[in-house]
Amino acid sequence: MVRIVRTPVVRLLVAVAAFIVAVAAMAQEYPNRPIRIVVPSTPGVPQDVIARVAAQEMSKMLGQPIFIENKPGADQVIGLEFVAKQQPADGYTLVLVAVGSLATLPVLVKDLRFDPLKDLPPISTMVEGRYVFGSSASKPWKTFQEFVTHAKANPGKLNFGASNNSVRMLAEAITRASGLGVVYVPYSQASAYLNAMVSGEVDMGVLAESATLSFGERFRTLAATGSQRRAPLMDVPTFAELGMPQIPSTSYSMNVAAGTSKAVVDKVYAATLHAMQQQTFKDQMAKLYMVVIADTPEAAARKLADDARFYADIARRIGL
Repeated sequence: MVRIVRTPVVRLLVAVAAFIVAVAAMAQEYPNRPIRIVVPSTPGVPQDVIARVAAQEMSKMLGQPIFIENKPGADQVIGLEFVAKQQPADGYTLVLVAVGSLATLPVLVKDLRFDPLKDLPPISTMVEGRYVFGSSASKPWKTFQEFVTHAKANPGKLNFGASNNSVRMLAEAITRASGLGVVYVPYSQASAYLNAMVSGEVDMGVLAESATLSFGERFRTLAATGSQRRAPLMDVPTFAELGMPQIPSTSYSMNVAAGTSKAVVDKVYAATLHAMQQQTFKDQMAKLYMVVIADTPEAAARKLADDARFYADIARRIGL
């Protein structure tokens, strides 16, 4: 009878082999139960709508139900941390991320219990919307250049508003890049800020494009994010045209917990890509004034890192 002596090295190799076999088996089986997409915001907002429309199409490809779980609170930290640190990295808990919100956390929130840039890697940047910079139509300027000329002629006399630090940092980046001295006026609620913008209580500000739709001709858009002009703002220059290509758009990505196996990530990516290719999804996004991006995990990771660097830089400049 041959006796097999298992040295520590042999035992380690056996354990590694068993782990590899287990991971491979799990990937082959995935998914074998329902999946959930965590939305770290309230129902009904664009982030929630994107997740629900995508889930319907992803479910068809993956062959499992996908349900939405809203976990709002603490500037989205509650839902993001839940996925990053409280759930297994097995692909059964995904998260629909507002990229800008995730990118600003390192400079806006103290004592985070997870790393926004490492613990929630993106699978794909799904859609992109535009931020617009503008003012009440009652203001004397009609173009971005006219605004800059007026602001330089009146240093310290104009102001801008914001209802959160992310929007404030965008406005600061725009005005500082233009060499302007303007005063920041904080608002505690988005509704109050929007009313102040359209009434002319504040001179200028940054808004999501969709937020301006109800204003009609009372709001004047002076510039917009994006790599190129597109309807309905064909007569509005992009920040890239104005020499500020670093100003980011608003975008949303599908993310997973770090450590999720590549085999599982590949399946989730394929399902996400399938959803984004459906006309139903494209039509719903158009209603939100967003366009489908559908980039790769690598490209999505680069975008997140770029946005994080942008916000970190402007936060340092203004001492946020």
